[in-house]
Amino acid sequence: MGERRTERRDTRMRGGAAARTLRRLRLVLVASIVVPALLFVGAAWFDRERLLQDSADDAARTAALLREHAMKVLDVDELLLRQLDRRIQGMSWDEIRAARPELLAEIAAILAERPQLSGIGIADAEGRLWVSGTPPGTEPLPEDMSIAHREYWAAQRESDAGTFVSRAYHRTARERPSFGISRRRTAPDGAGFDGTIHVGLAVSYFVEFWGRAVPVQGNATISLVRTDGEVLARYPEMAEPLPRLVPESSTLMRSLQTGPQDGAYRAASPIDGAEYIVAYARVGDYPLVVEYGVSVASVLAVWRQHLLVLGGICALAAAALAFAVIAAMRQARRLAEEQGRRAVAEATLQEAQRLELLGQLAAGIAHDFNNVVQAVQGGARLIEKASADPERIRSLARMLDEAAGRGAALTRRMLDFSRREASSGAANDDHSVEAEPATAPPAETVAGVCQLLSSTIGHLHRIRYEVETEGVPALVRGDRGELEAAVMNLAVNARDAMPRGGEVVVRVAGERVLAAGEGNGAAQPAVRLLRPGLYARVSVTDTGVGMPPEVLARVGEPFFTTKPRGRGTGLGLASARGFAERAGGALHIDSAVGRGTTVTLWLPAVVGPAQVPSLRRSHAAAAPDIVTPLRPAS
Repeated sequence: MGERRTERRDTRMRGGAAARTLRRLRLVLVASIVVPALLFVGAAWFDRERLLQDSADDAARTAALLREHAMKVLDVDELLLRQLDRRIQGMSWDEIRAARPELLAEIAAILAERPQLSGIGIADAEGRLWVSGTPPGTEPLPEDMSIAHREYWAAQRESDAGTFVSRAYHRTARERPSFGISRRRTAPDGAGFDGTIHVGLAVSYFVEFWGRAVPVQGNATISLVRTDGEVLARYPEMAEPLPRLVPESSTLMRSLQTGPQDGAYRAASPIDGAEYIVAYARVGDYPLVVEYGVSVASVLAVWRQHLLVLGGICALAAAALAFAVIAAMRQARRLAEEQGRRAVAEATLQEAQRLELLGQLAAGIAHDFNNVVQAVQGGARLIEKASADPERIRSLARMLDEAAGRGAALTRRMLDFSRREASSGAANDDHSVEAEPATAPPAETVAGVCQLLSSTIGHLHRIRYEVETEGVPALVRGDRGELEAAVMNLAVNARDAMPRGGEVVVRVAGERVLAAGEGNGAAQPAVRLLRPGLYARVSVTDTGVGMPPEVLARVGEPFFTTKPRGRGTGLGLASARGFAERAGGALHIDSAVGRGTTVTLWLPAVVGPAQVPSLRRSHAAAAPDIVTPLRPAS
């Protein structure tokens, strides 16, 4: 009986456990919808902030790239002004007018080679334009026309404005606008105002270059702005005149008042009223700023596309979880129903077993009762025969009493059994000029860059830094930040050349370059071009695919890159070469297909404070670097 009570208790416990399981599964079903929804909200917010920050970083990089281009164009044109000034220096205006055919021929040759120029002119102190040239196919200007109303001429007449950048103007009514840079003509007597020399820059040149060279996103804008608020050029071009920017309505002008060379902000455009993420950069020492803006609406449009994908993923995850929980709930219900049916079957079996036991007991009692009945019947017959013998009758009476007692006992046993059976059934750039030449410790600087790269270059790549214990200069010429940037660019290029992983080896050593005839006979070509002295040799080596000769011949050109679109600007090697040459050193690339690449920088040592020469170069010396493509030494 105790076993049956235990089985019934276990059945009730299993039924309660099934009910609790169903309640838990209902909570899990709610969580399977709520948790993906919360993850979707958190991921959407994170993706929005990431896209906005990435757009701001891309805008800053693009503005810096556009600044480099604008500065190179202006440097070339300023050099042209100086060359023209030297060409007519010491000549009187009669001599200039007499030499006008030769001057016009020279100007025509210059204009044919430089598509960015819209014109070149030389005007006297009265504003008469005696020598002027325009690009081939454009309408020439009349001889001795007056340009006294032009801003660039008036600014130089009042005082020596140096290299002056004028506002945009139309040379003729039918032609597109230009802006110019001008300088005073050097007077024969060395003093006073004796006219101007100016060069016009076509706004269309900048607009067309921006459209080709920069991966402009939807609704993005590029502007070239004078620091007083005059907008010289804008991409995309607008039909109406561009308004002048003022601090009251322009965040750019308010930012320029604080004096930083570059920066970024988010504000509504005073030109079209749309909200932009804007980055700006000053163009060297010129009173110009390049501004690149990305429409916030275009960034959010990309974000909304991401939301569709993210929402689909979260919806599928929620649906899969809900389907699994619903399937588990159905299984739990089936289990509970099965347990109920089992409990009924067990109760039925127990009743059958009780009835079987009662049947067996009844059969035994019937057998015993049959014996009692026979004893009573036999005693009655004997009483009937011995009615004359009293003692005999008393003895038979006692026998009948005993037989009746046994029958009563059997009846009590049967009643007690049935009563027990019944009772048992109850429960988720800067490009500003330093006052003193910059220097840098090569070993320490390169070691710091390698330490940084070792934790950021990726798990497939490894940085190994080697330095000679002796002979490395303590200081070299050049800015430390530029050296760090150069090594960083070269190391990242080396990493990208090994997409399947590998080791980038960065070495720093000392090398003494001897004078001609003293040695260096087997040295690399770049070394033979260096001045004699002590140098730090910084090399970055990879074991990547290497470069074929046709790629190696162009790899140092600005904006040339073999990387996929959006992965590189093509300025890494060019900027590294420019840094080395500005410091008085050189850069050399050694590469072959299947053999890897080694890029080496030579940086001159700083022997002592008194022996550090000036690192500044004149415009005449800088001209070849600007107009000649950078190519690796062969």
